[in-house]
This record gives sequence, C-alpha cells and structure tokens, in this order.
Amino acid sequence: MTDEYNSYRLGRGSGDYLYLLYLLDEPVEGPSDIIPVYVGETTDVASRLMDHFRRVRDALPISEWEDDGSWGSFGKYDHIATVYDRSASPLYAWVVDVEDIETGPYGYSTYRQELEAKLVGLVHSSTQANRIFANRDFVPNRVPHEMGKVGPEWVDLDNESPNEEAHVALNSAVRDTYEKTKADLWHDWVEQTICRDIYESDEADPIPLFETDEDLVVECKELGSSKVLKRSEQIDERIRREGNRCVHENGVTDGPNGLLYVMYQFASEEPGPEDIIPRYIGKGEAYGKKNELSANFEEIAKDRDGTRSFARWGDGSYWHVGELSETVFGEDSKKLSWASELFEQGTHQLKEQTYLWIRAWDPIEYPGPYGYPAYLAEVEALLIGLVYETYPEQLLNHKEVPDEAPSNQREYEFRPAQPK
Repeated sequence: MTDEYNSYRLGRGSGDYLYLLYLLDEPVEGPSDIIPVYVGETTDVASRLMDHFRRVRDALPISEWEDDGSWGSFGKYDHIATVYDRSASPLYAWVVDVEDIETGPYGYSTYRQELEAKLVGLVHSSTQANRIFANRDFVPNRVPHEMGKVGPEWVDLDNESPNEEAHVALNSAVRDTYEKTKADLWHDWVEQTICRDIYESDEADPIPLFETDEDLVVECKELGSSKVLKRSEQIDERIRREGNRCVHENGVTDGPNGLLYVMYQFASEEPGPEDIIPRYIGKGEAYGKKNELSANFEEIAKDRDGTRSFARWGDGSYWHVGELSETVFGEDSKKLSWASELFEQGTHQLKEQTYLWIRAWDPIEYPGPYGYPAYLAEVEALLIGLVYETYPEQLLNHKEVPDEAPSNQREYEFRPAQPK
C-alpha cells in the first residue's frame, strides 16, 4: 500500500461513497485510457478499501492460485489480483461522496446503490473492460459462471470483444431524456410494456397473482403440515410459458436470459401508466452462478409439476410465495413488509387485487427505460431507481434502495392469519 493511498482513504468518515479501482493506459489522453477494474459503493470507505487491499494482497502471487474444485474458488479478489499482476499499470483508487455528484451518468440525481448499478451496466457493455472488469453483481449470471470455470485465464488484457448481452446496446444511442423526470421515464416504460400488454395485445394481462374469492380472500393449499397461499392458475401458466423461453430440458436456451417481473396494483378501474402502482420489481435469471441452469428454473426446464422454486415465485421457504405464506400464517417474518402492505391484519384477505407482470426479458422486444436495450441484470436496477423516485411509499424493495427509504425505515406489523 502506498502512503498516498493510505492517507487518501483515511480522512473520510461515514457517508454515501462510490469508489472505482482502475488501471491507466499510458499515455493518458482521455477517458478511454481509464480502464475500470471494480466499481463499488459503501458507507465506510476507509475500512472497505482496507478490506479490499488486504484481500487482494492475500490473493498474490496469482501464480500460486489453485482451483479447489468448488464453485467460486476464483473470486473477485483473485480476479483483481490477476489484473494487477498482469498489467503494466499500477492499480489506482478513486473515491467520491455521492452527495457531491449532481447527476448520474444519464443526467439524473441518484443514490449510491443505483449509481453503482448504472455504472456496472455501462462498464459491462464496454468492449475494453470485457475480461478485466471484476464485478459479479449487476452483470448477467452467465459471466461469473464462466469466470468460475476458466479461472485466472479469464483475464485477458487485450481482449476487446463486446459482451454477449451488450452488442445491441453498443449500437444504440440513448434517447434525449433530459427534459423528462424519472417519473416520466417510468410511466413511459409502463406504457410501452405493462399497459401495452393490457390494452394492445392478445395477452391475458392483467393477471392476478393469487387465486381469490370475490372478497379477495386468497385460497390456500396444503404443503406438508403448512398452509400456502395459492397462486392463480393463469399466473402459473404465464410463469411456465415465459420460463420455457429461457430454459429447456437440457439447460439454458439461446434466447432470453431470464424473467423480469413487476408486482403491481391499480389506482383506478381503467388504469393508465400513472395508475399502475408498482409494489415490487425483481428478476429470475435462467443461468445460475454455480451451475449453468439456475435451481430457480429446474422445475420448468424438466417439465415437473412441483413449484417449490418456480422462477423465484415458488412455494418453498426461500422463495416469494413460500416466504409470504410463512409470514401471513405466523411461521416466519421474512416477508413482513409484503404481508403488512398487501393483506388485512389477521387474515389472508388482500387489501387490493394484486397483479404480476412477468416476461422473459428480451432487450429487442422490450425497451430499457433510458432508451437503449438494457440486459436483464441491468434493467432491474434501472427500473427500481425510477420507481423509488416515483412511488417511494409503495415500493417494497429493500436492498436496492437507500437506507432511509420508507421500505427500510417503516415499522411493519402483521398479526398472523388463521387459515380456513
């Protein structure tokens, strides 16, 4: 560690920080000579950078790296150490307080989680950083999966071929959005996707997430000794149909990389874009980071009747409907915010009808919210950033929004229901 680096990271207290580890392509004549290696965000940059330094140091010399046979043995610090070891450039660090950034890379105010995701998406789309960039989050699962199989030989400082997901975006200009607000961009995207599928297509949207009676009491089914909220037959059919565009019995298809979904409610009986109230945005990737076929898609790929994982909407304890059921019936509290916001206290009766828009994400078929074809792992974060600005009180995402977001500050309560 250089003395300059040590003094640079110290003197910064707690806050919202973005940082970049990078190389320089000498002689430095412009932005293209700054080669990003890792993008991160933190509230304690001094300790985070020290942790990075120690882990990269411990990964050296990279010539002694050995594959221990387990997935993930070639981790991000091995990756960064390999880049450092093979580059003629030193490894540099740059830190900025997000509050000092007036706009993000698309011309809008931003927060550190969104800023990290946006920058990772842009870097992943760059030809220059294809085999150098070490981030594992906000990039397609296919990438860390391939990294894990190849090990240090993945790092190729001279490889400038585009990533598979990014080749379309490289030839597409971002539309002129600067006269619009983030809310405008969200409503534009909803009009071109959810509203289009409701009003202008042969699709069955809107599709209720749950099977309910006329009073919106959700039906239950038995799963072992537990009661589980029952998804609607229509949404089960939709999940299988869209999932089959991503996987088949032998693994992952050459088509869409996974599913994008929006859980939403209506603010009026004939909703326009402003009346689609998003409650949760997420994705399920067909690729797994450990195995090529994600465990979330095995049931669909093998055409099984089971729905334990079911593209993340399954009945099992670690999937959306399963966790929500356990919370509603008092077995756990992982989905306390969902239960509190969606259900009447002490019941399994919905406060409002709740719908799910779920599609195999094809960047050619569906637009990204900033006007270019964003890949799945990128578009999820872009949309969450827009919804947090537009509907902060309704959004139930936790990890991808600021610590001070309503979903992270509100005291959620739910009295468990008695299944009938």
